[in-house]
Amino acid sequence: MKKLFQYVAIFHKYEKSESGAKTYKDSKIIIEPKLMLAESEKEVVFKATREIDDEYAKEPDNVEIIIRNF
Repeated sequence: MKKLFQYVAIFHKYEKSESGAKTYKDSKIIIEPKLMLAESEKEVVFKATREIDDEYAKEPDNVEIIIRNF
């Protein structure tokens, strides 16, 4: 049976200093909150990652997918 989930994807921007240290700069919503019927959270993550633009997918460590089930 499928359940209702809501998800959003956020991209965290960092700046690198001359010494190579990363400092947090800002965050941006790259997938607006959406609703989805799915059998598991794993399925939601799989489908959400396919929606992420290539410019953000180049830095996957900076992408956060937040999922909420009902």
